[in-house]
Order: sequence, then C-alpha cells, then structure tokens
Amino acid sequence: MGLIRAVFDAAFRQGGPRLKPVGPRWPLLLFHVDTGGCGGCGMELEALATGPYDMEGAGFGFVQSPRSADVLLVTGTLTRTMAPVLEAAWQAMPKPKGVICVGGCAMDGGYFPENYSVLGGLDRKAKIDLQIPGCPPSPQQVLDGLCSLFGQRVPPARGAQAEGSSSTSS
Repeated sequence: MGLIRAVFDAAFRQGGPRLKPVGPRWPLLLFHVDTGGCGGCGMELEALATGPYDMEGAGFGFVQSPRSADVLLVTGTLTRTMAPVLEAAWQAMPKPKGVICVGGCAMDGGYFPENYSVLGGLDRKAKIDLQIPGCPPSPQQVLDGLCSLFGQRVPPARGAQAEGSSSTSS
C-alpha cells in the first residue's frame, strides 16, 4: 500500500521544494547498466526515477544512451556476459565521465562469489567514483549518495517510508 500511495503522491502533488543545482553540469546525466544479480537495486532505481523523490530537482536524470551520459551507474555483480557490454558503454561515454556503484553486488560481488561466470564487483577492477552500499539501498539512500557528490542534503520524499526501509515493501 505504501508504494501505491507514493506513486499517487508523486503524480498529483503540486510542486515541492526544489534543490538549487550545485554541480558542474546540471543535470548530471546517469546511464544505468545492470550487470547481473537479483535486480533489487534496479527496482529501487526505478522507484527513484518514478516515485515521490525529486531526482530532477536535485540535479540528476537518467538517459537512454551512454553517449549522452556523464556517469555510468552500475548495479549487480559483474558477469562475464555483461563485461563487454559494460566496457562498450564506458567507451561510448564522453569525457569527463565517472562510475557509481549501487549496492553490495556492484561494489564487491555481494552474495555472488567469483567463479567461471561471475567476475565479482568492480572494486578491484575499476576506479569507482562513488559507492552506495546496501542490499538493496532504498531510493532515498541512492539520492542521498548522489547528492553527496556535490555536498547537497536532500529533504526526505513526501510520503516516504521510514529511513532504511525498502520502497518495494508494502
């Protein structure tokens, strides 16, 4: 029920407090790549993009192509199948560019140990500009982490649940 209320609040609210953009580019455009795992972090990012969270007001937005992105946002543990896809997305991005890992799987592999098909997390394979821990982190935690790049503080989402709870629970 909480998720349904959050969707309705976002759809019908009359403008909320907007944050002043403080980044070098505004908005900072994110390209999301899910490299494997359970998909929980991807669902939380979808809730962030469509829920009561003022992502655009905080200075962030998702794009559909890495060619127009400033930052590569990675969720899930890195699999051998997705490694070339992740590399292609990185190469397609214009400079300057960065990498953000969301969730434990993207950072260090999480519950998925390295084996013949899983390469683990990005912590030992790439320079990570920001790590947002959690399994999965809530949309508010992701937005707080993104805003920490510029030293911003984000007000809690209107109608949001208690800190640390997942948006997918009802």
